[in-house]
Amino acid sequence: MLNLLSTPIGNLNDISLRAIDALKDADYIYAEDTRVTNKLLNFLKIEKKCRTLHEHNEELVSQEIIKLLNKNNKIILVSDAGTPSISDPGYYLVQQCIEQNISFSLIPGPSSVISALVMSGLSTSSFSFLGFVPRKKSQKKDFFNLLRHERNTVILFESAKRIEDTLQVIRDEYSSKNKIALCREMTKLHETIERGSIENVLQRLKDGRVVLKGEFVIVIESSSLDKPNFIIDKKIKESFLKFLPAKDAAKLISLLTKENKRDIYKQLLD
Repeated sequence: MLNLLSTPIGNLNDISLRAIDALKDADYIYAEDTRVTNKLLNFLKIEKKCRTLHEHNEELVSQEIIKLLNKNNKIILVSDAGTPSISDPGYYLVQQCIEQNISFSLIPGPSSVISALVMSGLSTSSFSFLGFVPRKKSQKKDFFNLLRHERNTVILFESAKRIEDTLQVIRDEYSSKNKIALCREMTKLHETIERGSIENVLQRLKDGRVVLKGEFVIVIESSSLDKPNFIIDKKIKESFLKFLPAKDAAKLISLLTKENKRDIYKQLLD
């Protein structure tokens, strides 16, 4: 049996009783980083060795795990913090288990995504978690340009090294007025949540009032509901406008997509 096990996102006391029992009972524990997981095991006074499964060896080690599972071993997979396969290794192993009809389950626990959403003070009725922000500047610009019409609260991950550049792109390509929250060190002693407009939070970061260490969870207020569901990709927009006036391009796109011609025209002019 395979159990994907959620680990604390900061405060080790958040580990569940069920998770502790599963770790004690496991034949093998696979971890993203054994040094991180050993700290948790030492805290729990569980004397077991870990093996590694990370993004660079996931396919190879997953085959090793499958063999152990076929021999009825009890396997635990953990990531450094949070849940395996959520922006962490684990997805490939899950797919292999499904393909080979091998049972697996999840032992749930703390989530940085849900914690940040609640702590942000923004709408929790619907949200879109999109993982890590693209690294390349051009991809990052296109990414946030497309998000301008997102109707859900948006949740993202970003490193301290790139957070200032990312906030600048959000301001320029998404909005400078929408509310935002930067969440760091959640559940720990020095937990900090920076709330305000994108422009305001970016200024605090530039002024040195935000500690630039570790990783951030970014929560962004959704765009207004009067914006259309249909979104024209930047490259498609440029291609149409290269050969046609905006009015004619809107008419043609409307015929092809059955979307409102007026909404398309506004996007072409935007």
